[in-house]
Parts: sequence; C-alpha cells; structure tokens
Amino acid sequence: MSDPVLNDGLRLELLRLAADADPGRHADRLWEILDDLEAWPGRRLVGDDGAEAAWFIAQRSDVDLQRRALGYLEVAVDWDDASPAHYAFLVDRIRMREGRAQIYGSQFVRSPDGDGLVPWPVEDLDHVDERRARVGLTPLAVQLAGMQARDHKHT
Repeated sequence: MSDPVLNDGLRLELLRLAADADPGRHADRLWEILDDLEAWPGRRLVGDDGAEAAWFIAQRSDVDLQRRALGYLEVAVDWDDASPAHYAFLVDRIRMREGRAQIYGSQFVRSPDGDGLVPWPVEDLDHVDERRARVGLTPLAVQLAGMQARDHKHT
C-alpha cells in the first residue's frame, strides 16, 4: 500500500487538469499552485500520480512556466520528492524549445523525410546513455524503438 498524500484535493485537481485533451491550457493554475506552495507539488504532498500530473501539465505549458517549474522540480528531485526522469524530460523540453541540443535525449521530432521520429539533437551523444541511466531512463535506442513503433501504429 502506498503512503497517504497530504493534500488529496490538490492531487485530484492535478489529475483532472492533466487528463484534459490540452493540459497546457491549465498553465495559469499550475503557476498559482507553485506560487502558493513555493515548491514543487511532489510525492509527499500529492502522491506519485499527482506529481506526475503536475509534470505533465508543465511539459505542455509555455517555456516560462517550464523554466520556473524546473527550479522547483530540481529541488524536489534532490529531496526524493519527484522523479529524476521528470526532471530530465523537462530539461530537454526547455532546451529543445530554445533551439539547443538536449542532454538526456528524451525529445523526438519528425525526421526530415517525414518518415518517422528521430531524437532532437543530443549534446555529447557518446555519453547520453550514462546520463539517462542516472535518471532512471532506458537507453536511447530502446526509447527510440518504442517511439517509432507507436508512431507507425498511428500512421
């Protein structure tokens, strides 16, 4: 049995917002939550699923909110109150939106020929799997194969 969460109301709200077809449109509410808490809504407060829902909303929000959330998320990861993989994905999403190479290889784009997905450029590609392992991600080739399989199912 999992540990009880401290704020089930907030947990349920985050789950509802993340389930929206466009969770990024709830960015204003996530801003408010970050303002109120002055911290990331992590595992202890909203459970694993609530923390994941907050991350999901941040991933699909504007880059300003992503940058703000990243600082709080980094502290939460340091305190084992959030997933290191969520941190990695958000770092890469921000870097991609800024036109910079990603660190963990978590973001994918359509290939130039339009026939599948490829990773957004990755900094120091030779060591990406080491970085991915440190945050609990599978090797890049495994994620790429999964992304391509899902993409082919939907095309």
